[in-house]
Parts: sequence; structure tokens; C-alpha cells
Amino acid sequence: MKLKKVISLCHQRKTFRLFDKISENGEIVQWMGDGCAAYPLNGLPILDEETLCAVFDISEKQLKNTSIRRLTMPDVLNIGDTDPDERVLKDDDFSIIYGGTEVKPLKTRTGIIFIQQKYLAPLEDVLDVVQLYERVTPDGQTYVAAKAGLLIAAVIFPYSVINEKFVTRLEEITRESRRALNEPPPVHMMERDPDQGSMFAG
Repeated sequence: MKLKKVISLCHQRKTFRLFDKISENGEIVQWMGDGCAAYPLNGLPILDEETLCAVFDISEKQLKNTSIRRLTMPDVLNIGDTDPDERVLKDDDFSIIYGGTEVKPLKTRTGIIFIQQKYLAPLEDVLDVVQLYERVTPDGQTYVAAKAGLLIAAVIFPYSVINEKFVTRLEEITRESRRALNEPPPVHMMERDPDQGSMFAG
């Protein structure tokens, strides 16, 4: 995991969230994120609001506009490496840029959800072995666990992008794409028959 990418995400939202989870042997396992995703802090000392600023060089000026909180990891989230009810999510390497945000659609057991593509950036060094899994809280809320091999590397929460405008735009694109698919492809001017001439002929 690239910790600098995690820090960058937190700076973008001006939000740092530290999450403490007590392991089976009684030790604190700490995670960090911006409230929309969280990543394990392996190999670092346990941080609080003050030491986080020192370790990651958050200046007094930045701190005035930044929210930093240390919390207990919600019990409803399974951040373990395994979950008996988790389900592999098919990744078609497909994303959409909407309103300046790149979102990835994922089909879950209960329907489609979207996550922001940027939350996979901290995992780019292991992205070739990352697999996304659907996990569900006891009250039925879906979240995504990203695992690198057998080890959990991130928890990502769905992005609320589905609204009437978004769906209408997708329908328009689908309709126009279907029409283009059913029509003969246009002859590109760069691929025209040489006998027909070209604007670049000289």
C-alpha cells in the first residue's frame, strides 16, 4: 500500500479518521482514511490526533481547515481477512467519469453500487492481485473489502451517485451507443482508399 496516496486522499477531503480495532490478542490495530475508505496502518506506531500531525507534517495552517478524529472501528464492519458471507465482485475494468468524479459500477447481490476509483489508488502497487469483495453489515448495508491476495488492504464505502439525472444520462448514452453499434461504421478520413485522395496527400 502507498501511504502517501492515503494521506493525499485525506488532504483532499480535509478529513483524517483514525480507527482503532482491538485484535484477538488484545493489541490495537489501527486504520486510517477520510471517512469514505480506510486502510490498515501496518508498521506504524499507534497514532492520535497530535502525533498524526507530527508524523504526516500537517501544519498549523492546514490544521485549521482539517478535521482529525480518533474513533473505535464500528463493530458492524468486518475488517478481518476473511468473512464467511463475503462474495467476489466481478471487476470489468469499467468506470465512468460523472461530474468530475470517476466511479466504478459493481453488481452486488442486492443491485448495483458505485465506488470512487480514486480509493483504489493507494493499492496501485499491488493492484494486479487486488480482488474486490462484497460484505454486508448486520443491518444490510453493503461495503467493499479490497484484498491483496488473502489479506485485506482496504474498506471502501459506496458512493451515492445514483439519481434521476445520472440514470437519465446513462440511458441516453446507452441508446446512442446501441444506435451507433447497429449502423455501418463511418470511414475515417485517415483510413480512406488511397485512390480517393486525402487531405494529407501531397
